[in-house]
Amino acid sequence: MAALNCLEVKQVAETFSIIEVAMRCGILRSFTSLLEGSPLEQELNGEATYTLFAPADIAFAYLSPETITQLLHADNQGILSDVLGYHAVPEKVLAIQLKHSNRLKTTFGEDLIITNTGELRIEGARLLQTDIQARNGVIHVIDRLLLPVQRAAATSA
Repeated sequence: MAALNCLEVKQVAETFSIIEVAMRCGILRSFTSLLEGSPLEQELNGEATYTLFAPADIAFAYLSPETITQLLHADNQGILSDVLGYHAVPEKVLAIQLKHSNRLKTTFGEDLIITNTGELRIEGARLLQTDIQARNGVIHVIDRLLLPVQRAAATSA
C-alpha cells in the first residue's frame, strides 16, 4: 500500500475506514504499528463511527525507551490496549466541534480534556492536522502520545 501524505489521503478517504486512512497517511506509521492486531484496530475497521486522535511519528521521539519497551512488552498488552483506547472517541467530532467542547469520553472510558486558550489542545497535545475524513469517522493528527493518568503512572514507574 502506497503511503500518501494526509492531505492527499483526504481526497480519497471517504471509501476507506479510519484504520485504512491512518495506514495510508505517511506520518502515522508508529501509531498504526501499535494498533496492528489490537481490538481497537478491528473497531476502527468496522462500521461504527469514531474520532481518532493519532500521534504523528515525531511524537514517539519524545518517549523514553523504557516507555516504548513497556508498551510493546507482551505482558503489558492491557496497558497498550488502554493507551490505544485513550486515543479513540466513539463518535465523529470535527475540529469546529472540538472548539466548543471541553471534554470527550474515550473508548477507554476516561475523558479527554480539551482546552482552547488561543490554541486548541487535546490533553495538552497540539493538533497538527484536523478533519481527515474516513468512511466511518475522522482523524485528527496530534503531536504526542496520550497516556491515561493511571497508565502514565504505571509506564513511568
